[in-house]
Order: sequence, then C-alpha cells, then structure tokens
Amino acid sequence: MFFSNLQETSWYRAFLNPVIDEIGAEGKLLDIGTGSGKLIQILSSEKGVNCTGVDTSEEMLEEAGIKLKGTNVSLLKIEPNEKLPFNDSSFNYITICNVLFHLSKESIDFLLKEAQRVLQKGGKIIVLTPSGKGNILKLSKNYFSMGNSSIYIWYYATKNRARLWSKGQYLKQYSIENELDYQSTSTMHGFAQLEIIKN
Repeated sequence: MFFSNLQETSWYRAFLNPVIDEIGAEGKLLDIGTGSGKLIQILSSEKGVNCTGVDTSEEMLEEAGIKLKGTNVSLLKIEPNEKLPFNDSSFNYITICNVLFHLSKESIDFLLKEAQRVLQKGGKIIVLTPSGKGNILKLSKNYFSMGNSSIYIWYYATKNRARLWSKGQYLKQYSIENELDYQSTSTMHGFAQLEIIKN
C-alpha cells in the first residue's frame, strides 16, 4: 500500500503531469511497469483514454486492480524479458515511468524493441524518470509540506541510479542508432526528466 499512498500525493501528480499532457484523448495506450496504476487511472478517468497496464509484479497489479475497479482499464502480468502479449502496431502511446533506469542494458534494449514493435507508426514512447539532480534545499523549497514527506524517500531512493541514467543519455543514443526522433525535457523543477521517442 506504500506506493498507492505515495501516488496520491500532490508531488507525485506533479511528477506525472508532463506525461499526462503528452497524451491525447483518442487512441490506445500501454503503460509498461504500471505499478499500482495511478497514471492510467488519471488518463482513463480524466481524458477517457483506452488504457492497458502491464507489470511483472502480481502484488502491484492487485493494488492497481483495487484502484481501477469499475473502469474499463485492462491489467496484465508479464514476465521480464519476454515478448509483450500484443500484436504489432497495437498502441498509439506507450508510457514507461520510473522503470528503465533500474534495468540492465540488455533488458532496456529488449523492452524498447518490444515497445517499438507494438507502437503504431507516428506513435510516441514516453519515458519519465527522476533526474537525480537538485538538492534537499531545492526540493524543500518547491515541495515541502507534511503531505509531501514521501518525496524525500523517493529522492534518496532514486537519485544515484537516476543520475547515472541522465548522464548516460541512453535513450538519445538509442534513438540515434535506430534513426528515431528523440526529445528530452527537464520537468518538475529539474527533479525529473521526460524523454519522448517517435517512430
């Protein structure tokens, strides 16, 4: 329940907003690593987006199922490094939030290849990660409140891997090698990074 509670905070909504802004109401969306389902809950209820969430964790999917009860969102369990259970060109949008910077190079490459396979032409792969940048003073200046105390746990738990991810510019290099359009934007007062790949 910790992640579900964390995702109900105002700072987590601020973290997700740049992704939400990239999604139009039309089309189908696949959320890879959906966790307890906050992103697809918002997109389904506020924008009417046709959403599917997948995750490797049965526990997270159970939490998502509770949160998404009564919606038309689909949830599926997947296995690491196995082909996604969808036909080619099935989705207009693919979102991957808080996932890639935790994975090995081999797992990232496999997941991106699968994401490209199930993405329709002209679609977007939208990746959101913490940046690992900033400091506690800046974090407190922008997000301090009793209700936002979990942001400090998030910051300390992610900053080292997130800094490596940001510094390595993995998706930029991947896009160059695969002749894909790429853009990157600093978000959330510099504490997060939004990356978009278009095929």
